[in-house]
Amino acid sequence: MSNIQFMLQTQGSSSISINLLYATSSRYEGEWNNAPHTHYYAEFFYVLRGEIDFRAENTLYSLHEDDLIVINPDVDHTEKPHGTGAVEYVSLGVEGLCMDPVGGGMWSSCSLFHCRQSRSEVRFFLRLILAELERRQPDYEQMCHHAFESLILLLKRAHPQELTITAPKRTARECSAVKRYIDANFRQPLSLDHLAEVSKLNKYYLAHAFREYIGLSPINYLNSRRVEEARILLRDTNDSISEIAGIVGFSSQSYFAQVFQKAVGESPGEYRKRLRRMKQEKTE
Repeated sequence: MSNIQFMLQTQGSSSISINLLYATSSRYEGEWNNAPHTHYYAEFFYVLRGEIDFRAENTLYSLHEDDLIVINPDVDHTEKPHGTGAVEYVSLGVEGLCMDPVGGGMWSSCSLFHCRQSRSEVRFFLRLILAELERRQPDYEQMCHHAFESLILLLKRAHPQELTITAPKRTARECSAVKRYIDANFRQPLSLDHLAEVSKLNKYYLAHAFREYIGLSPINYLNSRRVEEARILLRDTNDSISEIAGIVGFSSQSYFAQVFQKAVGESPGEYRKRLRRMKQEKTE
């Protein structure tokens, strides 16, 4: 373990305070037991060898050699090898940093970078950080600082004008917990008052912080999760539209139709007919 503090330049002339908490290199060939978990810091996870199935929130990523995934603070995640081959990876714990892969200010659980073209440079800087932390020779903190900053510059180069690096929002932990709660319970009747009680935040403050963190209000995010599930049911089941509205948590079919139309651009019935027509055309 380590704890090296330094300033990292972001867009413009601003900078954020970073703590490099640890850097480890790991290898697994046998059983891998890793339950879903969260960190209060960001985690950089770089695959040196093998394939890894990585799940962040509700999204599954297939990581291969020289893939780097950066998990933002307070994001529920887990990983396991894909298949039975040996797996090697490097992980860094970094406090004080949050990454937005599109630069739009919208919350994201993680950022995925394919580093094959910059493989040599990325591996060099990771090895340098590991070696400096192990040897702790004079000025090793500055060496780690420059190596990490060079790594960030490589990632920015791969995504010019698209990658934003910021300090985590003060309410990130609470908002992330509310997001996970909605993801797990969106089929149930939920209100802003109930979510405020879960988060132990004032409901007006929660609404403002959640919108700033996620990009949507809590209720709009709740509806988006319900619409997402409804689209699957409309595609894969013969349940009536009224039944689907109730299954995904809407209090009435009319409100479901209104929300669905706004999100998708067509009514639930039109959406189902279009999908079935496309499926039929493919089989003809």
